[in-house]
Amino acid sequence: MKNLIYGIIFALTMIEDVYSNEMDIKKIEDNHNAYYKHLFENDMDSLAKLFSFPSLFKGFVSEVQIAKSEEDIKIIYQNLIKEAPQSKFVNTGRNYTEINTSVESKSIFKMREDTYLLIVKYTQSDKKDNSLIFTGSASYLFIKNDEKWLISGVF
Repeated sequence: MKNLIYGIIFALTMIEDVYSNEMDIKKIEDNHNAYYKHLFENDMDSLAKLFSFPSLFKGFVSEVQIAKSEEDIKIIYQNLIKEAPQSKFVNTGRNYTEINTSVESKSIFKMREDTYLLIVKYTQSDKKDNSLIFTGSASYLFIKNDEKWLISGVF
């Protein structure tokens, strides 16, 4: 009887952990979707609110950058956007609405109770002729800060 009670308690604990993980993953996915929305709309004020500080970046620029404030996020993203492959597309007089970005896969890995890593593989192509602009992946480090899931790094 004692083993049965321990088994039930263990099972309930596991169900709670799975439910908690699913809720965390849903919140992380929602934040990541908001990240893309703000990025594609060039809404840097809203984008900056999705981050914790300090945050670390390594993208299309040569050196690692650290943001210590929302203002730093805006400056870093201005630089990242200038160096991104699609900026060459825009420099020819075309605009971002002419680019199709398709997410090929998203993987989320729990590292600790307060830390997840989201990896996205994506492709960008010209809507006009479907020619490839860029294909690659990006990793996003999410940490739980005051019960909110915020981005702490983009690589």
